[in-house]
Parts: sequence; C-alpha cells; structure tokens
Amino acid sequence: MNLHPVFVHFPVALLTVYALMELVRFKKVMSQPYWFYLKAVFLTIGGLGALLALYTGDMARSAVRQGDFVVAINNFKQVLNVHENFAHLSVAIFGLLAASYLFLWLQRENFSAFAEKINLGALWKLLLKFARFFVETRFVIFMALAGLICITITGGLGGVMVYGTSADPFFGIIYHLLFPS
Repeated sequence: MNLHPVFVHFPVALLTVYALMELVRFKKVMSQPYWFYLKAVFLTIGGLGALLALYTGDMARSAVRQGDFVVAINNFKQVLNVHENFAHLSVAIFGLLAASYLFLWLQRENFSAFAEKINLGALWKLLLKFARFFVETRFVIFMALAGLICITITGGLGGVMVYGTSADPFFGIIYHLLFPS
C-alpha cells in the first residue's frame, strides 16, 4: 500500500502558505506580534510533515523497485531520482528555516538564561546569530522562494510520474526543460 500520497499534500500546503507569508511583506501584517509565531507553526508542522513524506516516499520507492506500480513515463527512474533530490533539498531548506525559528522562539521565551546555566552560552549565542541571519534578514525571502520552487518541482515531478507529462500543461514545459528529449 502506497501511503506517500496521503502524507505529501498537507506538508506541501503548510510550507506553501509559510513561503507566501514570507514573500508577502506588508508592514501592517509583519508588525503584528502573532505573525512570527504563526509563520513558525506553519513552518514547523509543515517541516515535520515533510519528514514523514520523505519516509513514505522511501517506502514508495521500494514498492516501485518491486514492480508494484505502473509508471506513466519511460524515463521513470531518472525522474524519480530528480524528484527525490528536490524533495531532500526542500526539506533541507525548510528544516534550516524551522530550526532558526525554533531558536528565536526559545530566545523569546528566555531560554538564553537557561542555556547560560547549563554552560551552553557560547554555542547558544552562535546558534542565535545564524538563526537571526536566516530569519531576520532579507535572506529569508530568498530561502522561502527557493523552498517554494523546490517543492513545486518536487510535486510536479511526482505528478509526472503518476499521470504522465501531458496532465499538467505548465509542468510539461518544466519537465521538458529538466529532461530534454
């Protein structure tokens, strides 16, 4: 039984919404105290769900190796490998952002005092420095856009493997750019 499609869509939706929240930068909205936490929750739950999607994707890959699925394209294994690479890249990008948000959230909850007590002061300060760079600079826009592009390509290639290259006219163009005939 292929559980991968069951666990893929929800994290993709959450991570897409998160990325759009980072890309749409209205000062009125960004200045709201809840905005940071809302983005952090979407990103964290989406990221954890993406890890589950990776795991079930590995299970689906094993089923494909055993011949349990009919494939919609001739170069299935090549597309599967690129799909998997973009999935890992998506998880890495969003995982780095989620960890950064988590560190900053902990700082807002005064974790720094606790870190000092257990002799993590220098490491904690370094982690916060990286977290601030990834979340509090314009680099977060680049990361959110890169993550959004990666999950779009990942999903598109997943659709190509199941439905073929002509099911989605937009992604058919992307497919032919990635895999020229």
